[in-house]
Amino acid sequence: MAACRRPDVELWWERVGAGPAVLLVPGRGDSADVYPRCFVDPLVAAGHSVIRFDPRDTGRSGDGGTAYTLADMADDAVAVLDAAGTDRCDVVGFSMGGLLLADLAVRHRDRVGRAVFLSAMSLDPEAGMGDDFFAYGDDPETALLRAMGPASDDDRAWVRSELEHAAQRAPARPDAAERHQAAAFRSEWGELGTLAGVDGAVLVVHGDGDRVLPVAHGRAIADAVPDGRLVVMPGMGHYPRPAEWRQIATTVVDHLTTQT
Repeated sequence: MAACRRPDVELWWERVGAGPAVLLVPGRGDSADVYPRCFVDPLVAAGHSVIRFDPRDTGRSGDGGTAYTLADMADDAVAVLDAAGTDRCDVVGFSMGGLLLADLAVRHRDRVGRAVFLSAMSLDPEAGMGDDFFAYGDDPETALLRAMGPASDDDRAWVRSELEHAAQRAPARPDAAERHQAAAFRSEWGELGTLAGVDGAVLVVHGDGDRVLPVAHGRAIADAVPDGRLVVMPGMGHYPRPAEWRQIATTVVDHLTTQT
C-alpha cells in the first residue's frame, strides 16, 4: 500500500497481483472496499494486477475540501496511475465511478484501455433517477442490502463480513456520499455524445432491478460508445450480490482478455 499527493489531498492506493493493470474506480461515497474480494480475487487469478484506491473523503485518503468537482476526482485517479507507474490500463467504474470513467476516457483517453461500466451513471438526462437515488443516509449494512436485489440470509451475512473487513482497514466516513454528491452538483456535466470519442472496447453491466440508477443508464452508455456491449443482469439491483459479483468477474475477465 502507498499514498500519493495531489495539490489538495493525499490519496491511499495499493496494487495487488501481477500482470496487466486494472484500475477500480469506486462510486459515490465508496472507498476501495466497495469492490469485494470475490470480484478482485478472480481478476488477480486470471493474471491481472488490480489497482485500488480510496477516493478523497473515503477510507484512508485525506479530506477533500469543499470545492472539488468530479473532474478533480477523475484527475485523482490519474494521479494514482502516475504513482503506480502505469501509463495506460483497463478501468472499471462503479455507479458514480462511471461518470469518472467517462471523463477519463474522454479527457485522458491515452490512459484508458478497455473500459467496464458497472451499475454506472450515464450522461443521459432522460435515463432518470431511481426511487433510491438519494437513499444514502442509512447505516452501511442497511444501505448495501437496500441497494441489492432480494437478499438471502447468506447474502446478509456476507454484507456484514465485508463491512467488518472494511472497518478493519479504515474507519467509516459517513459524510463521504454527501460530499461526493455535492461535488457532482458543482460540476459541469458533459453530454452523452462525447462518449462517441471513446477508444477501445467497452463493457456495460447493469441490473434490471436497479432502484438507484435505472437500466436505461446502461443502455445509454452502450449505445453511445463505438464498441459497446451491454450485459443486463436479471434481478440484480444497484449493488451486486456475491453470486452476481462472481459472475461479473468472469464476464470482465473475458472482456479484458478477448482479442479484437
